[in-house]
Amino acid sequence: MRVKLPVLLAASFLIARSIYADGNITGFVFNKSTSEPLGFATVALVNPETGVPLSIGTTTDENGAFIIHNAPSGKYIIRFSMMGNIPQEREITVANSNISLGKIVLAEDSKLLQEVVVTGQKSQVTVNPEHRVFNVSSNIATSGTFADELLASVPSVNVNSDGEISLRGNSNVLVWINGKEMGMTADNRAQLLRQIPAESIESIEVMNNPSSKHSTEGTAGIINIRLKEDQRRGYFGSAEANIDTRSNANVNFNINVNEGKFETFAGLGLKSHHNPGGVTSRRTYDEGYHLNSDGDNKRHENSAFLRLGTNYRPDKSNTLYLSAIGTIGHKWGDITTTHLCNLPGQWASNVNDSHESGDTRGANIMLGYKHLFGQEHYIDMNASYNVWQGPNDNRFYESETWDDGSTSSVWQSQHQDVRISNWEAELDYSYKFLPWLSLETGYKGNYNHENSPASYSAGPTADNLVPLNDLYNRFKYDTDISAFYVNFSGEYEKLTFSAGLRGEAWQIRTRSLGYGQSDSDVPEFKKNDFALFPSASIGWTFFDRNELQLNYSRRIHRPYGPQLNTFENISDPSEVHLGNPLIQPEYSNAVELSYVHNWNSHTLSVSGYLRSNTDMISHISFLAPMASTPDVNTMYYGHANVGNMRNTGIEVISRNTLFSRLTLTTTVNLYNSHLKAWSADYPLHADFYAVRGNRQNRFVWDARCMASVRLPWDLTLQATGRYNSRSVTAQGTLEPDWDVEAGLRKDIKAWGISLLCKDIFNSKETRNILYGNGYTQSIAKWTGGRTLRLAVTYNFGKTHSHDHDPHNHIDTGGYGEDHHH
Repeated sequence: MRVKLPVLLAASFLIARSIYADGNITGFVFNKSTSEPLGFATVALVNPETGVPLSIGTTTDENGAFIIHNAPSGKYIIRFSMMGNIPQEREITVANSNISLGKIVLAEDSKLLQEVVVTGQKSQVTVNPEHRVFNVSSNIATSGTFADELLASVPSVNVNSDGEISLRGNSNVLVWINGKEMGMTADNRAQLLRQIPAESIESIEVMNNPSSKHSTEGTAGIINIRLKEDQRRGYFGSAEANIDTRSNANVNFNINVNEGKFETFAGLGLKSHHNPGGVTSRRTYDEGYHLNSDGDNKRHENSAFLRLGTNYRPDKSNTLYLSAIGTIGHKWGDITTTHLCNLPGQWASNVNDSHESGDTRGANIMLGYKHLFGQEHYIDMNASYNVWQGPNDNRFYESETWDDGSTSSVWQSQHQDVRISNWEAELDYSYKFLPWLSLETGYKGNYNHENSPASYSAGPTADNLVPLNDLYNRFKYDTDISAFYVNFSGEYEKLTFSAGLRGEAWQIRTRSLGYGQSDSDVPEFKKNDFALFPSASIGWTFFDRNELQLNYSRRIHRPYGPQLNTFENISDPSEVHLGNPLIQPEYSNAVELSYVHNWNSHTLSVSGYLRSNTDMISHISFLAPMASTPDVNTMYYGHANVGNMRNTGIEVISRNTLFSRLTLTTTVNLYNSHLKAWSADYPLHADFYAVRGNRQNRFVWDARCMASVRLPWDLTLQATGRYNSRSVTAQGTLEPDWDVEAGLRKDIKAWGISLLCKDIFNSKETRNILYGNGYTQSIAKWTGGRTLRLAVTYNFGKTHSHDHDPHNHIDTGGYGEDHHH
């Protein structure tokens, strides 16, 4: 008995452990009425004795699937909830095996939306090791803004005064709308994003290391803007109107009508914008001379944004979807720039008064079909056509004064017809053929065509302009990209993994035609290329709510149209713009190790990363002799491969709810940027001109903090501060910048009123320092400035009837929705 008793006790202990051992909880959440999967539904565990929600939870993916890794042993209530649906609860026991709950359906809310006051909000940022999702509705700054301003609120994303977007300090980032490029190029992206009302945007997703399923363009990663779409039965929508102290005004309207087998949505945005701006340049030559420039501008724009679409579901397995986006607008502005110079043989002053005007017309139409063979087994195919057109005119009066007091003046005019079209075709197949392994494979084609002629004229008066045929240019640019990918992913116990390979073949064709020339007169520049892009990730869930993931991806930056155009654009009196047809693609290899931990009211994400770029493409400026007067140097501006860049850093994102009313979302990005010394031979006047840059090694950091406070009387106060330190460019540095904004929102049933002050301290400015061959230059740009904006929003709608009981508030610590009625 003395021997048997310890053995029996040990056996009992082992049996108890086997009965109540940790396990994974999986399942799928679907809409009861439509049988469609519900993405981003909240799944949380609740203490069955106290009814208090625990800090163990997750959200469903876009296919309605969820997994709670390594749930502690014990008995729980698992709760499923989503805005506009009745929550569901089940009792479960976590024992010695994984739990598969199968299909869970959520019925829709029966109440009139006017009768429901939503006092909670989605988490500002949802983080996991694969991507970050910025929830637009949680940001007061979205009221009355557009997509370009909204991107500036996303952690680790920066938007400068020119509308250039960068991610973790890298401006080569791919921007999508609903997972597609929508015809956006580096030339028109800023303009298109200024047309999309923030009221039409559901969320913004940031992927630093996307899998091989996604496009490899953009060495910094992908930013995906998801527009609003809702699957609840009935009708519902919102209307918004706003005005600010700069006489900017916007009106936006969105509606969903979901009845029977159709889900239809529409949106309309109208805006009138008036924005001041300015630029200051100080160029100092090694010989002691200078060229200083000061410019002021005020630009105006009236535009309309329209969005339409419908999903037709004849049965549970098939979906046919059609959508269209259109934008039309007119812009105009006045710019005055004064140049002062003491270079020998050059004018002493040059005053340039210009008036610009133009029209924009853009459209996207997409048709697609999706078939479900079963759970986690589907095929999805779609095709879309994009077009971007519009004439642009710039008429300016240039007055020169020389050292001897003599003067001269000239009127000049520039006209350009922008004509860009694009086809996209995509086919995706996904199948989970083993309980722990899924296959994804597919094809993506992207076919772009640009034909944008530009003409110039000049004369002594505005009414007597003569065409300058020597300056006429018609640039034709075609690029075709075909891609095939295969990706395997799965999970086994506490491990998740994926590995994929993407092959891309592309062809670039360009022609730069002069006046009277046809295609037969100018040989076509043609280049074909092919590359493979692997991706891989492995994740581990350990010690309850801890996630660790290692990612690798290879990406590319291809040169685009104007960067390759060999035409010398001399419309700017301070520099000549000249393309470089010899630019090679830039490649990057990135490795990132991410750790995420969630508590009841806190989320912490820490990512260490290494990104190495070879043949980095960058804009460069250099002094070189003019073709017409070789004894006179002028400034040339273009693009070239400037060598290798390596960024090594750490990014920390935290979300903390304090005292149940204050939520702080903080992002800090610290990295070392190392650029090797470089030399580039730039094609110039049928020869090559050597341009060089020095080695640079600099510690860079940026920080962002958003504080949201729930005040009495249903008031919410939100303030955001941003700071970017000095960073490295190919020929110098980008100087520090910072700004602060704050807003107040009041909800009154279906109405919302917000007051926002942008750039409170008038501090937002972009400033570059350039060090070139024989000169140093400082360039500062600003736009907008302090602005006070008032916005009013109204939500309306009605969903189908289902009786239900009130349900409790769930805080998932950074995952999914936090809400209660």
